[in-house]
Amino acid sequence: MTHLSATKKGITIAGVLILTSIICFYGLHLPDNGNSQYLMLGLYITGIIWVLLSYHSRIDYAGMKEYFSEGFKTFIVVTLFMIIYTFIFQKLNPQILEKGIIENNALLQKQGNKTPDEIKENAEKLRSIFMPMMLMLNTIKYLILGVLVTVVTAGFLSQKNNSVANS
Repeated sequence: MTHLSATKKGITIAGVLILTSIICFYGLHLPDNGNSQYLMLGLYITGIIWVLLSYHSRIDYAGMKEYFSEGFKTFIVVTLFMIIYTFIFQKLNPQILEKGIIENNALLQKQGNKTPDEIKENAEKLRSIFMPMMLMLNTIKYLILGVLVTVVTAGFLSQKNNSVANS
């Protein structure tokens, strides 16, 4: 029986995440930054755990290093695909940025301590940093969560291996 590599499983997980995002945004009309993000993160975590459990079932013994390597190959691929998807998604949906700018402008006007020119300048700054900020935040989010889930799961699975090996 052939096993999918961690990289191919990462591509599969990314595909599921992208499809879920598309269904939530376009099909269910949920906001891109709403509660659907919890579903996305849950699927991401589940995917990494699936990869590590699958690896665990194929081998007799592995240490923390081997599990982390397997998880790393997975979450790096997922992160890459999700960053590409984020870029394309944001380019195809400029209304998300514009809605955010309108909401921010309204808040600044309510505060009453900014002139119309300052509010306009602030909107232009937001426009210029939006894409790099979105890409950076998503990169950090997927990398940190990937590392945490991998380390915790790898630690748990390598402990199980140690207890079996010491029996």
